[in-house]
Amino acid sequence: MCIYTAQRSVLINVGRGDLVKNATIIKAIKHGWLGGAVLDVFEEEPLPADSELWRMPEVVITPHCSAVSLWDEVAELFAENLKLFLAGKEMKFVVDCEKGY
Repeated sequence: MCIYTAQRSVLINVGRGDLVKNATIIKAIKHGWLGGAVLDVFEEEPLPADSELWRMPEVVITPHCSAVSLWDEVAELFAENLKLFLAGKEMKFVVDCEKGY
C-alpha cells in the first residue's frame, strides 16, 4: 500500500458506502486521527470528481470491481506474504506506487 503512517490507523472500507461519511474520513485524516484510508465504496457512487478524497495523498481509492475472494485462499496468501516479509524477501502481488497499481 502507498500510505505511510506514523503509528496511526488506516481505515479500510470495502463493505458498504454508507458505513462512514466521506466528511468524517476527511476530518479524521486532517486532524491526524487516521493515518489514511483505503476506500472501495462511498456514500455516493461513483465518487464525485470534485470530492476532496481524490486529492488526498493519504487516501487510496480502488475501482470497486474486485472478483470473488475465497477466505481460505486470502488467508493462505496473507500468511505466505507475512512469512516473506518477516524474512526480508519480496512479497507476492506488491503494489508499485510509481506505476499506480
